[in-house]
Amino acid sequence: MTRVALLCLALAACKDKPREATPEEITERAWAAHDLVVAAGEGQSTCPAAGAAMQKVFVANRQAFVDAIALDRDKARLEQATAYMEAHQDRYADLAERMEKLQDRCVQDATVQAAFAQMDNP
Repeated sequence: MTRVALLCLALAACKDKPREATPEEITERAWAAHDLVVAAGEGQSTCPAAGAAMQKVFVANRQAFVDAIALDRDKARLEQATAYMEAHQDRYADLAERMEKLQDRCVQDATVQAAFAQMDNP
């Protein structure tokens, strides 16, 4: 192997790993993703259209939901996320209300209900 190749391998091995997101950052991304999915549904005049829009936005933001659910596997990180949510619950109170209104409005629509289920279990 040439010296240049060895140097390239050595430099690649020394690169810093990307910083892991904090539980607070993961929580923020999950809340933002929830907001986007709900807003997509709210912006539609019919429940079938709402469900389709919600599904599309969910797929585009699925990783935020997966990352949030993954916090459940690490007790310390889950405790950090829980403390963060409790400390900032006033910022997101309307999101829960909006979700409930949309879910109630489209209680009979399978695609809307599926989008809500996917947010809980991505």
